Amino acid sequence: MPVRTAVLPLIALPLLLSACATPAQRITKNLAGLGVPPRQAQCMGDRLGQRLSLGQLLRLQELTNIRIEKLQKLSIRQIADKLTDEKDPGLVAEFLRAGIGCAF
Repeated sequence: MPVRTAVLPLIALPLLLSACATPAQRITKNLAGLGVPPRQAQCMGDRLGQRLSLGQLLRLQELTNIRIEKLQKLSIRQIADKLTDEKDPGLVAEFLRAGIGCAF
């Protein structure tokens, strides 16, 4: 077996595993990357992963991925302000509800 063929599965494995992450896991990782304390990020990720629609999950992921790339740390309130959308006030409400419920 050529070396190139043997190495390919080792490179592809992390990509495949990251594709298997649940919405809750991705939210948790992204919130922690934004500066939310790990325990609160985990709690919020679990809650939001269950309560948000697919469109809301995509909007949340879009925002948090952009901020992570810029290495900005944001508070829960600052993240909620970025999520504000007149067309979908439920996203902000769920986000703040999870943030408050998971703060203690």
